Amino acid sequence: MKKHLALLACLAACGCAAHREARLTSEPSIERAFDLIGRTKDGRALLKFLQKNPVSFEYANTAGLCHKLDLKKRTILLPPEYRGSDLVLALAAARAAHIYRLYVRTGLDEVISEEEELGALFQARLALELGVTEAEFAKAPDSAAMKTAFCTYVLENSRYAMTQARREALSSDPDCRRPLETLENQRVWLDKTRKAINDESFYQLLYERDLVRVRKGAITQADAMKNDARVRALPAYEVYRYQRTFYDKQSDIFSRFAKAYEGEVRSDAAWREANKERLDEARSEFSGCDLIK
Repeated sequence: MKKHLALLACLAACGCAAHREARLTSEPSIERAFDLIGRTKDGRALLKFLQKNPVSFEYANTAGLCHKLDLKKRTILLPPEYRGSDLVLALAAARAAHIYRLYVRTGLDEVISEEEELGALFQARLALELGVTEAEFAKAPDSAAMKTAFCTYVLENSRYAMTQARREALSSDPDCRRPLETLENQRVWLDKTRKAINDESFYQLLYERDLVRVRKGAITQADAMKNDARVRALPAYEVYRYQRTFYDKQSDIFSRFAKAYEGEVRSDAAWREANKERLDEARSEFSGCDLIK
């Protein structure tokens, strides 16, 4: 009997361990931000995704009022300047987490400007659902840019908010690893690799792409050199197959992302239609916003 009870206790303990939630952060303030995110339906779905695809949330120790995604290490760095408001911090974490979710689901190997556009929409909707106010933004004075982006979504429309997000993503800001690439630029580059069959330029195209990532801090110079050496070491008869496989895989990824992008834009339009009253209330609260023209 004692052995039977001991076995049951052991199985129960194993079961608990198997269902234990992943530890996403060691920062109490970020934990509180997660609690706020979890108050909304979309936020709960996002947190559920993060539990299944864990990523570590930390505060950045480098300059730049922006999130930074280290996709290789599965780490998201948030600006410590947002700690004055758990809600502002929650909005920053949610936007970065949504972009991370797009990365995992579509297979893109770097953050592009279109992901920032979708992240801006997700962040604005979450802010509306959580009832953000002028006073809340005031608790984190460095959140002025986030407030302006939110106001653009509320006082203008989603398309204009996306345009502003793209403009920011394509601006020069080394601290935030910008400018980002666009999906169109990625497609043009990929087409060049297809035309470089049996051509030394194929290796150069891959290497130059990695060098851009090095300058943005996404990978190290050693990584770029290692990738270049690995491809160049392929036997001649393997190179053509590698090129075709590489092209087909990237094409599928780009098509998958384009489909996801269109779907999210439609979902945002449906959300706005279903939340007209909430938008009207926010327009009253933020009627004095200064928008970037």
